[in-house]
Amino acid sequence: MDILNRFKDKKILIWGYGREGKSTEEFFKKHPVAATVEVSEAKPEEIDLSGYDYVFKSPGIRLQHAVLEQFAEGDLDKITSQTALFIEAFRDRVIGITGTKGKSTTTSLLHHVLKTCLEAKDQSRTAYLVGNIGLPCLDRFDEMMESDDIAVFELSCHQLAYTKVSPHISIFLNLYEDHLDFYGDRATYYRAKRHIAEFQEEGDYLYIGTDVPDLCDPMLQKVSGEAPTTMPKSHIIRVTDRYEDDAMNLLGEHNRYNASFVNHVATERFGLDAAMVKKAIEEFPGLPHRLQYIGTVDGVRFYDDSISTIPEATIQAAESVPGCATVLVGGMDREIDYTPLIRFIPEHPEVTFICMYASGKRVYDETSALTPTENMIYVPDLSAAVTKAKQVTKSGSACVLSPAAASYGYFRNFEERGDRFSELVKSM
Repeated sequence: MDILNRFKDKKILIWGYGREGKSTEEFFKKHPVAATVEVSEAKPEEIDLSGYDYVFKSPGIRLQHAVLEQFAEGDLDKITSQTALFIEAFRDRVIGITGTKGKSTTTSLLHHVLKTCLEAKDQSRTAYLVGNIGLPCLDRFDEMMESDDIAVFELSCHQLAYTKVSPHISIFLNLYEDHLDFYGDRATYYRAKRHIAEFQEEGDYLYIGTDVPDLCDPMLQKVSGEAPTTMPKSHIIRVTDRYEDDAMNLLGEHNRYNASFVNHVATERFGLDAAMVKKAIEEFPGLPHRLQYIGTVDGVRFYDDSISTIPEATIQAAESVPGCATVLVGGMDREIDYTPLIRFIPEHPEVTFICMYASGKRVYDETSALTPTENMIYVPDLSAAVTKAKQVTKSGSACVLSPAAASYGYFRNFEERGDRFSELVKSM
């Protein structure tokens, strides 16, 4: 394939050896075109890129601005990724999905709908789930080469940051304040996200949410004066409607919004039968740790929303779960703005917010200072929070773990946090 010829006799460095780094190494073993392929797990301040032609950086390696100054001229131009290689190779058959929240659910739902409906229509064609959820994209490279299949690709800000190619169909769900511990400000974070559409061409499509700023928003001027002055060349469709179907398994108004993106793309871009799409959307069970029903104990329904890492997600959870009476909040404090949640808590005295860990203490203190309220409790950790929830949550109502914070420092990831919550609930 022509795209592989660029690597012929070149020296390649795979920087980072997690799931994606190992996948990239296997790819070049199957396609041995390079002169050398080496692996490094060096920290950004320790790496030397001078001896390589291409550097496949894993998303987990985050190049903060303070580190970028150490690189020699031209070194950053060598940085690429398996994401960039895959999208460039198959961009006409790639649907990319990003957003601060909801991208995993939307990506998985779209994959489910396309796979179900495409296979029903033509058994020789299917859809693959790749990227931030699903398999690393290069694991599907050979199958995509030999078929007319579709790749449904969840794209994180870290995958997009050094990508200079955009998918044929892009979905930009929403933009909230997040990852400020890494990016420093919302504008820099936004610039990484907007790569989902920045390099689209005429004939491409961008489905964009109502709360995503205009793609040449003036706030981008704050970043080194590099703000684009023009919109992408693609067809831009603002999605404003909500999918109206009470038979959906997914809870919440936000998931009706996510489903609307899926319905638009499936019916408008692929011409799939609306009734089949509707049936597939209804059948989708949802993902673990995303408003996942855990079980009922002493008449109290428990839900795991451990994926929640921002206040907007916690507010959505409290509003989405029927009979929500208790919400468990808190985790790592990344210094994001908790104003939406701090305002929400006093306005909803029917819900008890059990705050924990560093960010929970901050929410508790800042809310108390602004509007003294009786519907908050502070406890040190998740175990104590579950114990307290059992004491204060009335039978017939619901308790939700929706932390509005990252898990790091207390758990390996949000999955471990959710699993621990489930264990504590089931051991009551």
